[in-house]
Amino acid sequence: MRQRAHGFTLIEVLVVLVIISIIVTVGVLSLNNLGKDPPAKDAAQKIADLTGLAAEQAVMQGQEYGLLVEPHAYTFYIYNGRGWTSASGDSLFGRHDLGDDVTLTLQLVGAPVTLAPPPATADTGAASSATSAAPAAGSPDGPKPQLLLLSSGELQPFEILVSGVDKDSPSYTVKGTLVDGIRVVEPDSNAKH
Repeated sequence: MRQRAHGFTLIEVLVVLVIISIIVTVGVLSLNNLGKDPPAKDAAQKIADLTGLAAEQAVMQGQEYGLLVEPHAYTFYIYNGRGWTSASGDSLFGRHDLGDDVTLTLQLVGAPVTLAPPPATADTGAASSATSAAPAAGSPDGPKPQLLLLSSGELQPFEILVSGVDKDSPSYTVKGTLVDGIRVVEPDSNAKH
């Protein structure tokens, strides 16, 4: 008489592993939602990361990059020898709309900069004239970035204050200097610097 071996089959082990992985995935996703960073912090980190990457690209490619900061958006530009062209075809360096949840303010070398409204709302005329009045990309009359990321590696000192809409929400500062590079300053340490 043949005795049956005691143990688990491969299918039973795989089913248990699938069930455990589903439980772990649901747990991790729910923890991520509980500890979700405020939109201002996410935006500040993304601005710092992309600006640092653009500064590195400027040096590596020998091209001048620029950053145009608006109250609720930012766009990277590349200098083509005649004017600034938007990197709109590039998902990393194109226009980044932050929505009304986040507000940006810019200081260059310690002086506040007045931010222009978005290009679509700059003209108060009819919608059709707003699109036709926009200067061609690369023309001298086109948009000019406030912050320059030069191919020589030079960086003018800047601060971008990233604030949420709530008065109680913390504000984060993206600081850039030639010595310290580009980094995010947490709200507690804003008072120290």
